[in-house]
Amino acid sequence: MKTSRTFSLLLCTFTCFFVRLSYASDTLSHGQFLYSNQTLVSAGGVFELGFFSSPSSPDTYMGIWFKNDKNQKPVWVANRNSPLMDSVGTVGSSEVYLTIRYDGNMVILDRRDTPFIVNYGAVAPGKNTTVTILDSGNLVLMEGGDTFWQSFYYPTDTFLPGMKLGLFNINTEESRRQYLVSWSSTSDPTDGPYALGIDQVNHTQFNVWRSDGAFQQIGFWDGHEFHLFFKSKSDNLNYSFVWHSNEIYLTFSNKNSSMPSWFVVASDGLIDEFMMVGNEITIVDYSLCNDTMARSSNGCLVRKPSACSDGDNFSRVTGMLPSSLFLSWPIRIDPYDCEILCRNNCSCVAYTYDSLPDDGTLCQLYYGNKTDLQKIVRTGNSTIYVRGNAFKSDRKLLAVTIMVIPLVLFILILLLWIKCNSLGIYEFRSGTRDSMRLLLLQLNADDNASSPNLIEFGRQKDHELPLLSFSFIVKSTNNFSLANKLGQGGFGPVYKGKLLQHNIAVKRLSKSSGQGPVEFKNEVQLISKLQHRNLVKLLGCCIHREEKILIYEYMPNKSLDSFLFDQSKRRLLNWRQRIHIIEGIAQGLLYLHKYSRLRIIHRDLKISNILLDAHMNPKISDFGLARILSGNECRAKTNRVVGTFGYMSPEYLMHGLFSTKSDVFSFGVIVLEIVSGRKNANFYESDHSLNLLGHAWNLWKSGRAAELMDSTLADSSSMQSLVLCIQLGLLCVQDCAEDRPTMSDVVSMLSNEGATLPNPKQPTYSNLTTETMLSETFIGEGRGMYGASDGALSHPIYMLLCNTAILARFVA
Repeated sequence: MKTSRTFSLLLCTFTCFFVRLSYASDTLSHGQFLYSNQTLVSAGGVFELGFFSSPSSPDTYMGIWFKNDKNQKPVWVANRNSPLMDSVGTVGSSEVYLTIRYDGNMVILDRRDTPFIVNYGAVAPGKNTTVTILDSGNLVLMEGGDTFWQSFYYPTDTFLPGMKLGLFNINTEESRRQYLVSWSSTSDPTDGPYALGIDQVNHTQFNVWRSDGAFQQIGFWDGHEFHLFFKSKSDNLNYSFVWHSNEIYLTFSNKNSSMPSWFVVASDGLIDEFMMVGNEITIVDYSLCNDTMARSSNGCLVRKPSACSDGDNFSRVTGMLPSSLFLSWPIRIDPYDCEILCRNNCSCVAYTYDSLPDDGTLCQLYYGNKTDLQKIVRTGNSTIYVRGNAFKSDRKLLAVTIMVIPLVLFILILLLWIKCNSLGIYEFRSGTRDSMRLLLLQLNADDNASSPNLIEFGRQKDHELPLLSFSFIVKSTNNFSLANKLGQGGFGPVYKGKLLQHNIAVKRLSKSSGQGPVEFKNEVQLISKLQHRNLVKLLGCCIHREEKILIYEYMPNKSLDSFLFDQSKRRLLNWRQRIHIIEGIAQGLLYLHKYSRLRIIHRDLKISNILLDAHMNPKISDFGLARILSGNECRAKTNRVVGTFGYMSPEYLMHGLFSTKSDVFSFGVIVLEIVSGRKNANFYESDHSLNLLGHAWNLWKSGRAAELMDSTLADSSSMQSLVLCIQLGLLCVQDCAEDRPTMSDVVSMLSNEGATLPNPKQPTYSNLTTETMLSETFIGEGRGMYGASDGALSHPIYMLLCNTAILARFVA
């Protein structure tokens, strides 16, 4: 649909209720602050950076908009999935601000005093950094005149001139894909259900995806120029398609820079072209369908009531047409959808299709005059489908078709049923089927949405978690082959698979794993409701007979222990990366304890449960043992103590008491392990019979904390930051839960390197080694999601040993 309208329709959404004060500069330097009632303006006065909110929500965001746009519609949002909170729920107080932190990173803080790192994933190389808003709309972070981060690398829903969409650093560990993701609604900038970008397989093709996996092509590169399904109304765009060995991308520029044009993927999946003439902005909506199509979340590949004078019926004609007369698009759809593309556009009078070598379909649409069509049809064996009655009615062929089609459909349905039945798709035991339905009912008790999120750019808020067929999982993992096996997780093996052309991790729970229906339901229930950049994403699940399978996002760098405890790979973790990982884990735990809608205790936090994505960002995994604290409940008790040796807090080991402070203890152990590069459970100091905690305490107490540092960090560590982390780790592993800091305190300590921390108390059982605490008889095999062994405990005798050993220490 092409409907031109002024941008004033969104006036009520983005009108600000206060007067913004210009910062009179385009740059913010170290030590300066940009408050929520201030803005940065690019040197030429084209773009403006500031904070905004909508009347319908108290959430506050930092974004960029055109300086002359009276409605201030953002073209980029820094914290779209992590809204800020002002003192009164609106922009304008001094409690929300942007600054350059002590370590050179660009952070936003609000009244919760929890820093949001804008340049997440691209750690500042130094402390003397500056941030500048350019006339292109690009926000750049520079150090010494070199740009090491820019907002154009992380677009939101808007394709600006000079921006690039495509694949970068191909076949490297730093590979990056840039694409657009729509807003959830016209007033909610969080990740929406639609995305626009380059096809993962056919790199010359650009698509719009929906979060349930459906997609439509919007254009392609023919080797000479870029074609769109629609023609830009402004005719002001110059496209450039670049294909190199390490990058493939599309970009564009404006022919007339005084009247800029740009594109937005809207929250309903259509493409909006914005044009600015003077101070007025107009929009043209584009879709793959006819000019009368109303906005619809279903896209155009849906049969609609006829609005065409020739009707919606097509007749077959044998012959060929010159290819120059067709609008040809290589679309990865079936022939039926090719018909719908023509059916839904009354200007399309004929179509034909042909198979491509890569399993795609060449769908060709004819938009000429129907009366001239008969004159130009050539002899050939191809079939052309013409709208309405064809040139010569073939009633006999029509009669045969009417009789044959139902028979063919019946045979196909029968074969499909036999195939599905043989794979066991419908062979659920009645009890399992009921359990599955009950599980999904519990997961979606308040759910009104229907589109599952299966791909990286979709939003999985309260949507139904996809239940995938076992046959699909078998196919995606090559029948659980050893070549696809990533490792042995805590409750079973983990395999690499493919889902919608994306890598996935498939966790197959073993029957002897100890994770029964309760733990399985627990993990599904928890992770499907959690959304945070430092928590692993659950994409779906599968229940088939005795099989219970979880499908996670794929982590190419596997778990942290595969780097930290490997003599060669640990050298790849410099101090800046390690502190980045520590901060990420802290942010994930803070979300679990305080900011998620449920207060969640992980109970099995350890190095092997910290996964690393392609950019070495940490993600907490394995929630099978996690528990929820309801209401004002601050702690709980269990008679079934389970966990991993070396990471469990004393009150949990001895009394079964757990709280958020139990996770803080585990976090402290992880911090000390990251600093030292050594395992707490396997550490043994022969001179003093100390474990890692006791060794760290003795070094800190004697002023030799730096000796705990991993020897591979000698050239990359900041001594002040390192000693702060050791002291922080010791504060977290104190015996008394009340003495340990909260995760809010931990995040605050990590963000303030110059802070004075309280002195920690000595961990009581810091001199108890593995041998004195536990016989091998009572150690089970506990593993992280991707591998390395830990000692997992679940035995009452173990608690007795701990009590006895600690009591003996006090008596002595």
